[in-house]
Amino acid sequence: MFINNNLKVKIDNEFKILWVGIDLQDKLCYSMSFLENLTHVKELIVYLIKKEDIKYVVAYSLNKGVWNLGGDLEFFVNCIKSKNRKLLADYAYKCIELVYNYNSNYDLDVFSTCVVQGNAFGGGFESALSGNYILAEESAKFSFPEVIFGTFPGMGAYSFLTKKVGFNKANEIINSNKTYTSQDIFDLGIINKVCDDGMGIATMNMLIKNGDMEQYLSNPFLSICSKVSKQELLDVVDVWIDKAYTLSEDNLGKMLKLANLQKRKIAQSREIEPGIEEEMKISEVNSLINSSF
Repeated sequence: MFINNNLKVKIDNEFKILWVGIDLQDKLCYSMSFLENLTHVKELIVYLIKKEDIKYVVAYSLNKGVWNLGGDLEFFVNCIKSKNRKLLADYAYKCIELVYNYNSNYDLDVFSTCVVQGNAFGGGFESALSGNYILAEESAKFSFPEVIFGTFPGMGAYSFLTKKVGFNKANEIINSNKTYTSQDIFDLGIINKVCDDGMGIATMNMLIKNGDMEQYLSNPFLSICSKVSKQELLDVVDVWIDKAYTLSEDNLGKMLKLANLQKRKIAQSREIEPGIEEEMKISEVNSLINSSF
């Protein structure tokens, strides 16, 4: 069922899985409208988890070849140039709410997972890192481009990566301006598993059904040690907001250049994948989920 334009959920009552399909719609990044949609449905997600006694929440993408391209750079530039700090902070805090809720499992006895089926850049990489278990398809790419325009990923990257690889390695990755393959970040211990392209949904489905995920649910240290406090996330994002208002015109110009690349990616996506294919795409995902029921 559709919750709103951005989210489609499916419940597996037998294995207690809440599948959450994410459709970014007009922008392949975290737009303010997308964040507001997610903020409004948090209580419904919590209600479904409680009502259906959900054990696993699985987030996946309904956008072909893209998990998420990150922050809305054009929006950032407009906020900075107009000195609208309040609006930028509202955006940033909504991002923190998103990653905190997923990383903390909505403060419920549930396990959050991500199936990354395409490019995860900037804030998209951060949101994937918020999952307690991360599965990526082989062709997925990961990067933090923020260093190009003089800033850093402020919505969880430092905290989530430090938990996984330590601060020094996290700092190196964030400032490398390198694009990592799924295998690269698996080898670094950042994600849990790599699977063949097109098999992300089916692989996660089988991991749960075969009982392979039970070891993670039953490990109390994983639950305790993988979580990041909301205060830490807010402290970091406040530094990010301050940093945003020190960026030069050259920095902002580079940010807009990358924003235009995002727009072209959207246009290409619309040409390759017209609206009529949307229902086919959702049907295909449902078929994969249902295949071994």
